[in-house]
Amino acid sequence: MNTFRARIRLFFPPPVLLVLFLLFDVLTSWPAIMQWRRFITLPLTSCAAAVIGGLSLCLIITGLLQLISRNTTINALQPDKTKTLVIEGCYKFSRNPVYLGFVGMHLSAATGLSSVVGLLVTPLLVMLITTLHIQFEETEMARLFGQQWNAYSRKTPRWLWR
Repeated sequence: MNTFRARIRLFFPPPVLLVLFLLFDVLTSWPAIMQWRRFITLPLTSCAAAVIGGLSLCLIITGLLQLISRNTTINALQPDKTKTLVIEGCYKFSRNPVYLGFVGMHLSAATGLSSVVGLLVTPLLVMLITTLHIQFEETEMARLFGQQWNAYSRKTPRWLWR
């Protein structure tokens, strides 16, 4: 990986990217936030945001607990410290359930805040997480786990799609 991308990766670990995108959601909906009554008048939007946020939070917690329970690293900046390839639970349907949960949290915030711009930048968050973290992590997983990783990555999508 080139050194520029490696430096950017260190400054923007996945939780920092999520916080930046959540702040963006708030800033792009700022005048609307001041009208708190609109949250009462838009129950469908608020309900959708709550469901997406709740599912996303569960996905993040479940994914992290599975890593912790197998005594492997949860630090995205140190994939070389991975001890076990986790392929059970939520890792059966996505190789990156925690990152999927991060994207879901952003979608939840953008939906709940009615930030159309926030919804439109979602592909940017997916691209940043993929290029700054997932590709690097997957290179390490292939190095550490060889054929086991290759078999897993062939049958399990990176996100929810191929």
